[in-house]
Amino acid sequence: MIVTIQTPNDTIQFYTDKSLTIKEILEKNKLSVNGPCGGAGICGKCKVKAEGSLSRITETEQQNLTDFEIKQKVRFACLTYAIGDCIIYFTPSESNIQGVTEGFMTNFNKNPITSERCCFGIAIDIGTTTIAGYLYQFPECICIGSVCLPNTQSRFGADLISRISAAIDGKADALYAEVTKQIENIKSYFGKEINTYVITGNTTMLHFLTRLDASSIATAPFTPKSLFGQWQDNVYLPPCISAYVGADITCAILASGMIQTDGSFLLDIGTNGEMVYYDSGTFLCCSTAAGPAFEGVGITCGCAAIPGAINKVYLKDGKLYYTTVDHVKPVGICGSGLIDAISCMLSLGVIDETGYMENDFYIADSQIYITPSDVRKVQLAKSAIRTGIETLCENKEIKKFYIAGGFGSYVDKVSCINIGLIPEKVQDVITVIGNGAGAGACMILQSKECLMQAEQIKQKAITKELSSDPVFMEKYMQYMMFGEEAQ
Repeated sequence: MIVTIQTPNDTIQFYTDKSLTIKEILEKNKLSVNGPCGGAGICGKCKVKAEGSLSRITETEQQNLTDFEIKQKVRFACLTYAIGDCIIYFTPSESNIQGVTEGFMTNFNKNPITSERCCFGIAIDIGTTTIAGYLYQFPECICIGSVCLPNTQSRFGADLISRISAAIDGKADALYAEVTKQIENIKSYFGKEINTYVITGNTTMLHFLTRLDASSIATAPFTPKSLFGQWQDNVYLPPCISAYVGADITCAILASGMIQTDGSFLLDIGTNGEMVYYDSGTFLCCSTAAGPAFEGVGITCGCAAIPGAINKVYLKDGKLYYTTVDHVKPVGICGSGLIDAISCMLSLGVIDETGYMENDFYIADSQIYITPSDVRKVQLAKSAIRTGIETLCENKEIKKFYIAGGFGSYVDKVSCINIGLIPEKVQDVITVIGNGAGAGACMILQSKECLMQAEQIKQKAITKELSSDPVFMEKYMQYMMFGEEAQ
């Protein structure tokens, strides 16, 4: 059979004698389709228009496509099979995600880890959503530039478990190929011969990069093949603390300088909420499964921080306003906008303290809306984060509260407090450090002492398991609530 792929700039003909999903066909032609659920058919983000000999519309599609979309021949790419000659109308999803390269670095002594003079090194942070790279010139330790690219592994799923499942299903080589391709793209962007690399990331990302089997990270007792803290040729991989508290958190701890103040707390909000409490020479760490709602996944109009994503929602004189990334027409709502929207809905009385709301809520004139199901997903995510904070810091003072990561760089702290994501008592001690993981990797690249400090952080770290913690279990339902019940 002949499958014709019509893009805005090209027509591609694909020949196959096998019945393939539209998603598989597009990927075989190096066209990336948005699919944060990893092809499970539950996120509804891989919609494409297609006509011809296709499999019958599924019950899932019937329930999640509007009558207009069905009439326009819109289908889910992951659920629809080409069973004969057909045409797929494909518009590439926007890959210009609003990533963060800026990051705070505490004071440190510069003593480059490379022994070569007059050379270049790169620090790279492999995030779940984006990959950031920083070029340095030595021996001067001058940052020549930085770049942030999407992590194209996202086509295998927005979260780590989806990607580990993909690896188990035989796609480990493809996951490795995606991350190494982006690293090569970063290198090409700078156009320099690289002498030394420092590459950080969460434990799963580093397993994919080094082609280690990551399956044990997804199942109890969650024992990774490696916690790194090692050189591989001219690449240094900083140490991870545990299966779900990775080298990215080690680097963020280093960058924040939290070791200088007892009672310091670090929070990195993502699909997993990684957090660290430092006191008396010990780093108490944990990770809580927040789910990908704060990254727009599973939210009806949710999206990544791409141009057109609603990134801020606010009230002025009782009226609702919003802004979008790059100030263009709204296409969806990203995590920071979602938290703002929920906060405004609480202030307007659209939602009560239990999260109950009667109807979908439209954000001004944007045509973007929040559903009761969306609110429930935010409640689950925010409760996981908040309960983790309270469990880790039970009856302890927080003198400094650091927020790290791309999401944390854009989120409004007042909105976070209003929905109960973080406690009100930390409002005056919050410091946003941006891409702490990337900043810490840059510090290691520039300093042998920082490399040693990263190893020492690992040695001083204790991981707290929340799933069996009685305090966590007791407080989780409490922090599902909004308002005073969450304070």
